[in-house]
Amino acid sequence: MNFRFKTRQVLVFILISLGAYLVFIFGFAWIYYYSASIEMTPYAKPYTERINFEKAVYFSIVTFHTIGYGDIHPVTQYGRQIVMIQSTISLFFTSIFSGFLVYFVIKRPQDVFTTKKVYIRLRKGNYFLSLRLGNKGRDIIDLQSKFEAWTIENNTRVRAFRCEEELPDLEKILYYDLKLDDPANRTLREAIVDALLNKTLLHMKFSFIGNDIKTGEQVAYAKYYDSRHLSFGKMFLNVYSWDPNGRRKNFKWGNFEKIEAMEPRSAEAFLSRPEKESA
Repeated sequence: MNFRFKTRQVLVFILISLGAYLVFIFGFAWIYYYSASIEMTPYAKPYTERINFEKAVYFSIVTFHTIGYGDIHPVTQYGRQIVMIQSTISLFFTSIFSGFLVYFVIKRPQDVFTTKKVYIRLRKGNYFLSLRLGNKGRDIIDLQSKFEAWTIENNTRVRAFRCEEELPDLEKILYYDLKLDDPANRTLREAIVDALLNKTLLHMKFSFIGNDIKTGEQVAYAKYYDSRHLSFGKMFLNVYSWDPNGRRKNFKWGNFEKIEAMEPRSAEAFLSRPEKESA
């Protein structure tokens, strides 16, 4: 899907560039022809041959690409000025076209995504704040992540939590988990409980910076959530399986957002049990 979108972008760009190129070529050819500002060079036989529109197009192409065969040349001051203008335009046009074409070909598509919700998951008796990251493109390495949570009070942003850490390489699937039973994350858990009890609106942001494994291109990603995106769950449904060689296969991206439901009593326990208690 991303490949088709990228290919469509490249084709649209090429078609637009081709259209602009033809406008320049035929536009300047028309000027040369109707201004009678070019002639055959004397050593080009027969040099007395009248310049028709076809030869004007030929001269326009030769001039645009700064080839300069010399069989046709400008004979008026106006013609020389037009040649200089066309040559200057061709220099910028070629540079811009080449630069943008390379950009469209090698740039990384937007193939990184996260779950639409932030999940409070119960795993082995502990509560975690979790996100699932997906990547349909090349692997991303050297990930530096940041998770922030804040509220707005009296038109002022009040930070509730901030965490920065390194993450494993993002190949296809990666999980971001914050253990809410950890004393270091106590303020985050308290803020989440208040948000779930509708005492406040909690804003959250997950972001990371990494590098494309093949090109070295820096990849940045950010996703904003608020407490209306909080949901309870347990285990995420599998998106892929493993083959005997230890490689991922049979991807089912439709399962990316799917998660097992948490029992109501476990959700109630999260909201009611003392913060100092740990499972």
